[in-house]
Amino acid sequence: MKHYAPFLVAVGAISYGIPGSLFKLAHANRVTDGLLLAITFSIAFLAFSIGRLLLNQQNRTVSSCKEKWLVIISGSSMGFTNTFYILSLAYVPVAIAAVMMMQSVWLSILISCLINRKLPTINQTISVVTILVGTILATGLLPLQQAVSFIGMGLSFLSALAYALTIQFTGNIGHDLHPLTKAQLMSIGALIVVLIIWVPTIFPVYQLPAAISWGGLTSFFLMILPLTCFSFFMPHLPLGVGPIISSLELPSSIVFAFFLLRERVTTAQIVGVVLIIAAVILTNVLPLKLRRKYQRMKE
Repeated sequence: MKHYAPFLVAVGAISYGIPGSLFKLAHANRVTDGLLLAITFSIAFLAFSIGRLLLNQQNRTVSSCKEKWLVIISGSSMGFTNTFYILSLAYVPVAIAAVMMMQSVWLSILISCLINRKLPTINQTISVVTILVGTILATGLLPLQQAVSFIGMGLSFLSALAYALTIQFTGNIGHDLHPLTKAQLMSIGALIVVLIIWVPTIFPVYQLPAAISWGGLTSFFLMILPLTCFSFFMPHLPLGVGPIISSLELPSSIVFAFFLLRERVTTAQIVGVVLIIAAVILTNVLPLKLRRKYQRMKE
């Protein structure tokens, strides 16, 4: 299992880079955002529900009602994340939306510092500055060569904030649950949020056949494949490696947007993306090396 874990986690991370392009293609096919998201999370819920039914009774069981609702609430953040993300795509290219989503890295650091009432470490500060510089380059803000939609960037930033809050407040929830059980509960939370937010735009459903086709694709790449890969194989990775591999989502988004949507990619964007990924590596590798060095000194 450990030998295949890095590859399969990478598959899950790359999978996360595909839905942005699929959202735009579906929109071009006149599928409304609300109907697409509702179908996407409905299919994910059904798929994980079927998977959960195949488990034995012990793996299907949730120890307490409190834990069940905490997992459902944690899943609701995925509804907010994807709502802000799909709205941002009406204003900015997929590449810029993906770059803004990566702000969740430094937002997680900031939220953690506020919660623990601690100043960021030098390593964290360098990582945050590197991400911000990379973002400026990757979004085309410096040099400013084209009109940039600050509405679109703001919406995708809210998506990153929702994701960062998910990381901070739900990371320790549901560890004793089977991955399929946890995924099903999280998909319930996401579906509830999507239905509440988007219900006015879901009807009429004259686009239902096209929505089911596109929703099946987005559900597979947004929910089913990545959640399965991360839930089953992320625990088998060494500490700090998972977030680094997960950063493949960013170049994946840009590559798929280039091939599927013919979005233009500049040299500055490539440099910015490299800086952001370097910051992710710095954030996760350096503390791990320092920890190991400290342990060797104690021995």
